[in-house]
Amino acid sequence: MGTAFSKRMQGVGTRLLSKYGSTVNLVRKGLKTWDPVLGEYVWGPDVVLPLKAVPVPVNAGLVNGTTIQAGDMMVKADYSVVPKMDDKVQFSGEQWSVVAIEKKMVNDDVVAYFIQVRK
Repeated sequence: MGTAFSKRMQGVGTRLLSKYGSTVNLVRKGLKTWDPVLGEYVWGPDVVLPLKAVPVPVNAGLVNGTTIQAGDMMVKADYSVVPKMDDKVQFSGEQWSVVAIEKKMVNDDVVAYFIQVRK
Protein backbone atom coordinates (compact mmCIF):
# COMPACT_ATOMS: atom_id res chain seq x y z
CA MET A 1 0.00 0.00 0.00
CA GLY A 2 1.34 3.42 -0.95
CA THR A 3 1.90 6.03 1.70
CA ALA A 4 2.10 9.81 1.64
CA PHE A 5 5.86 9.50 2.10
CA SER A 6 6.32 7.17 -0.88
CA LYS A 7 4.16 9.43 -3.07
CA ARG A 8 6.34 12.40 -2.04
CA MET A 9 9.44 10.40 -2.96
CA GLN A 10 8.01 9.77 -6.43
CA GLY A 11 7.66 13.53 -6.83
CA VAL A 12 11.18 14.18 -5.53
CA GLY A 13 12.66 11.65 -7.96
CA THR A 14 10.76 13.13 -10.90
CA ARG A 15 11.76 16.70 -9.98
CA LEU A 16 15.44 15.77 -9.67
CA LEU A 17 15.45 13.88 -12.97
CA SER A 18 13.64 16.79 -14.66
CA LYS A 19 16.15 19.30 -13.31
CA TYR A 20 19.42 17.38 -13.74
CA GLY A 21 18.58 14.69 -16.29
CA SER A 22 17.36 14.78 -19.85
CA THR A 23 14.57 13.34 -21.91
CA VAL A 24 15.34 10.03 -23.58
CA ASN A 25 12.98 8.10 -25.83
CA LEU A 26 11.58 4.72 -24.97
CA VAL A 27 10.70 3.00 -28.26
CA ARG A 28 7.95 0.41 -27.89
CA LYS A 29 7.09 -1.97 -30.71
CA GLY A 30 3.80 -1.17 -32.42
CA LEU A 31 0.69 -3.27 -32.00
CA LYS A 32 0.04 -6.35 -34.09
CA THR A 33 -3.17 -6.02 -36.11
CA TRP A 34 -4.93 -8.18 -38.66
CA ASP A 35 -4.62 -7.00 -42.27
CA PRO A 36 -7.52 -8.48 -44.27
CA VAL A 37 -5.88 -7.57 -47.60
CA LEU A 38 -2.66 -9.45 -46.82
CA GLY A 39 -4.46 -12.11 -44.81
CA GLU A 40 -1.92 -11.93 -41.98
CA TYR A 41 -0.98 -9.99 -38.89
CA VAL A 42 1.20 -6.92 -39.44
CA TRP A 43 3.08 -4.74 -36.97
CA GLY A 44 1.96 -1.15 -36.58
CA PRO A 45 4.38 1.75 -36.24
CA ASP A 46 6.59 1.95 -33.16
CA VAL A 47 5.38 4.11 -30.28
CA VAL A 48 7.90 6.64 -28.94
CA LEU A 49 7.45 7.54 -25.26
CA PRO A 50 9.45 10.43 -23.74
CA LEU A 51 11.12 9.47 -20.49
CA LYS A 52 12.73 11.73 -17.87
CA ALA A 53 16.03 10.03 -17.21
CA VAL A 54 19.77 10.26 -16.83
CA PRO A 55 21.92 7.71 -18.71
CA VAL A 56 25.20 6.88 -16.96
CA PRO A 57 27.93 4.32 -17.71
CA VAL A 58 27.93 1.18 -15.59
CA ASN A 59 30.71 1.20 -12.99
CA ALA A 60 33.72 -0.63 -14.48
CA GLY A 61 34.13 -2.61 -11.26
CA LEU A 62 30.73 -4.23 -11.82
CA VAL A 63 31.55 -5.58 -15.30
CA ASN A 64 31.60 -9.38 -15.18
CA GLY A 65 31.51 -10.15 -18.91
CA THR A 66 28.12 -11.89 -18.84
CA THR A 67 25.24 -10.03 -17.22
CA ILE A 68 27.14 -6.74 -17.18
CA GLN A 69 29.44 -6.05 -20.12
CA ALA A 70 31.85 -3.24 -20.93
CA GLY A 71 29.97 -0.44 -22.65
CA ASP A 72 26.64 -1.07 -20.89
CA MET A 73 24.77 1.98 -19.66
CA MET A 74 22.31 2.43 -16.82
CA VAL A 75 19.34 4.66 -17.61
CA LYS A 76 17.94 5.98 -14.33
CA ALA A 77 14.35 6.93 -15.14
CA ASP A 78 11.31 8.22 -13.30
CA TYR A 79 8.29 6.05 -12.54
CA SER A 80 5.88 7.58 -15.09
CA VAL A 81 6.50 5.01 -17.85
CA VAL A 82 6.81 1.30 -17.04
CA PRO A 83 9.63 -0.12 -19.21
CA LYS A 84 9.43 -3.56 -20.84
CA MET A 85 12.24 -5.92 -21.77
CA ASP A 86 11.44 -5.69 -25.50
CA ASP A 87 11.61 -1.86 -25.51
CA LYS A 88 14.50 0.08 -27.00
CA VAL A 89 15.97 3.26 -25.51
CA GLN A 90 17.20 6.14 -27.68
CA PHE A 91 19.64 8.79 -26.48
CA SER A 92 22.71 10.56 -27.86
CA GLY A 93 21.58 9.64 -31.38
CA GLU A 94 21.85 5.90 -30.74
CA GLN A 95 19.41 3.10 -29.99
CA TRP A 96 20.06 0.67 -27.13
CA SER A 97 18.45 -2.67 -26.22
CA VAL A 98 17.10 -3.25 -22.72
CA VAL A 99 19.07 -5.92 -20.84
CA ALA A 100 17.64 -5.63 -17.32
CA ILE A 101 15.09 -3.57 -15.41
CA GLU A 102 15.31 -2.89 -11.69
CA LYS A 103 12.46 -1.21 -9.80
CA LYS A 104 13.44 1.18 -7.03
CA MET A 105 10.68 1.02 -4.43
CA VAL A 106 9.62 3.00 -1.37
CA ASN A 107 7.06 0.93 0.51
CA ASP A 108 4.82 -0.42 -2.27
CA ASP A 109 5.35 2.43 -4.73
CA VAL A 110 7.83 2.47 -7.60
CA VAL A 111 9.92 5.63 -7.31
CA ALA A 112 12.28 5.03 -10.25
CA TYR A 113 13.44 2.43 -12.75
CA PHE A 114 17.09 1.58 -13.37
CA ILE A 115 17.21 0.25 -16.94
CA GLN A 116 20.41 -1.51 -18.02
CA VAL A 117 20.92 -1.04 -21.78
CA ARG A 118 23.40 -2.34 -24.33
CA LYS A 119 24.18 -1.49 -27.98
